[in-house]
Amino acid sequence: MNFQERVSRSMKGISDSLSILLGPGWLVMLADVDAPSILTAMQSGYYTGLAMVPWLLLLTIPLYFIQELTIRAALGSGKGMGTILREVYGRGVAAVSLIAMLLIDGAAYVGEYAAIAAIGTLFGIPITISVILVLAFHTMVILMGGSYKRIENTLLVISAFILVYLAAFVIIPINSHGLYSAITLMTTPNSYTNTWYISLLTANIGAVIMPWMLYYQQSAIVDKGLRREHYTHERFETVMGAVISETLMVAGLLVGYWLRVREGLVDGFQSALLSINKVFGSYWFATAAIGMVAAALLAIFIISLGFAYGLSEYFGWPTGLSKRLYEAKGFYAFYAIEIIPAALIVLFARELTTLILNIMIFNSIVLAIPTYLLIHIVSQRRIVGDYAIGKVRALILYVVTTIMVAAGIYAITMIA
Repeated sequence: MNFQERVSRSMKGISDSLSILLGPGWLVMLADVDAPSILTAMQSGYYTGLAMVPWLLLLTIPLYFIQELTIRAALGSGKGMGTILREVYGRGVAAVSLIAMLLIDGAAYVGEYAAIAAIGTLFGIPITISVILVLAFHTMVILMGGSYKRIENTLLVISAFILVYLAAFVIIPINSHGLYSAITLMTTPNSYTNTWYISLLTANIGAVIMPWMLYYQQSAIVDKGLRREHYTHERFETVMGAVISETLMVAGLLVGYWLRVREGLVDGFQSALLSINKVFGSYWFATAAIGMVAAALLAIFIISLGFAYGLSEYFGWPTGLSKRLYEAKGFYAFYAIEIIPAALIVLFARELTTLILNIMIFNSIVLAIPTYLLIHIVSQRRIVGDYAIGKVRALILYVVTTIMVAAGIYAITMIA
């Protein structure tokens, strides 16, 4: 075997290893850090300093443990979430969960489109052109159908650009006194009567776990053909993604905090990026813009796939990226058309910043439906076999989910 063949074989080995370690868990966690989530993190830093940092780090725990349920459900049952909800609870309950996801999906798309449109105008691209380009790119990915790996590799490349926000830890000084004050605020009752504090806290909770994340990861694991021997790999990938996800949120918060210190402004996507240009320079402005566009694009793809998986499974239709267009027409049709209404909204609505923050708060409430159902499913040995969780763990997850939902309801009452 010559040197070139050895290198080629080594590269193939690395590629095969990455295809296992970086897959559904990594993609869903990086898609979780979408453009509205980055803006929410920046606003958190801008309006409350470092107050949300301890919360973001703490939220890594429920993010992992709730998403890990999808691994157990997928490998234990061999079925996607749409199928398993229909079989266990019947079509009525499964439909309610899907409708909840559809509402969140539509709202999320608005945020992603708004980000891309706003960034496009900063580079002289009309909003209409930006929207058309996103629709075209989104549809182009469908044409790659028939190979799960090919599409996953494309999404992995996009996800890599989001990591540029990690640079915040290098270029922004972290105030240790501010971190101490943030921890103190967590234990101060008066903090929870402050409208901005509780609103941003709840928005960050809503940015952590969304219904489409549960649908996507479970179904993608099945679509990718992962088996019992991949359980440890998928868990590692998910915990790694969860840590990176919340680290990126902290990075966004640091950017917003530093923009406030340097008299910038963060009241929307454009003002945040223009302030980055003013404070950090044109290089970081372009880098932040690319990262935010990548975050929006990845989220659009993953959200679309989550809904397409769930709805196709609900109807019992052929599902998955491993099937060609003519083999899974319904799946690809749902993927293609779900984003269109949001595109039209962005074309006619200009100021969406307040809406985006409210969407994040609403997320923390709507996630209850699929999460409660999934916890119950994964606690049933007859459904997932050896992957079933114990009663104590199930109870803890129920309590944590309820606290997150209660926080959302409380935030809405305060805003109202």
